[in-house]
Amino acid sequence: MKVAVCDDDRAIIEQIEEYIEIIHDKSLEYEVFFCAEELQRYVTEQDVNFDVFILDIEMKEMSGIDFAKRLREKNVNALIIFMTSYSQYVFDVFEMITFDFIEKPLTFEKMKKILEKIKNYLGIARKSFVFSYRKNNYSVAFSNISYLEKEGRKVWIYTTSDKKYQCNMTLVEIWSQLDTETFGLLNKSLIVNISKIEGIMGESVVLQGGKRLYVSRDYKKELKKKHLDYLRGQV
Repeated sequence: MKVAVCDDDRAIIEQIEEYIEIIHDKSLEYEVFFCAEELQRYVTEQDVNFDVFILDIEMKEMSGIDFAKRLREKNVNALIIFMTSYSQYVFDVFEMITFDFIEKPLTFEKMKKILEKIKNYLGIARKSFVFSYRKNNYSVAFSNISYLEKEGRKVWIYTTSDKKYQCNMTLVEIWSQLDTETFGLLNKSLIVNISKIEGIMGESVVLQGGKRLYVSRDYKKELKKKHLDYLRGQV
């Protein structure tokens, strides 16, 4: 798990470093940055992919929100966590598809809790859907799947990168791999990744990017419950 921490307050950075060292998780690697410009240059020039960005909202030149806007243009999967002592920014940060929000002053318990939440999420996000087609084997991470469409024996797998895969599987075989908390049924032929849902309106599920899918009345109630549970888990 690669984490980037950015705050222009050196005392905060030292505090976070101390907490991470106490937690002593060997699966966690982190880099610290003292301004968003420095982080921006590092990500661009070094072509480094961090799993998580822990950002202070208020920084002198480029704010954490400004950096997040640029990040989201190229990286829709990285987890963003904002730190601030001002609650008026809450609505702004959630426009950036924010994973979580830490209110200052920081404490060891707050940092420990958020790191555990990240690890649990990434443990699910890094699972993959494995299948074969025409003697070739494929593996697509759950986090890259938008939805799956069943047509008879045939299954179409639509991804966030606009790639589409095909395989032949039964519904039982499909669900034997999928996480039932991460995926939900829209109707008898469509399975959606709950984390990719932007909204549920009438008979339509709107995905990130604007794609609309039909949700039948029989499945809508359960889908809305799963989506609400997912959203609550992000707050």
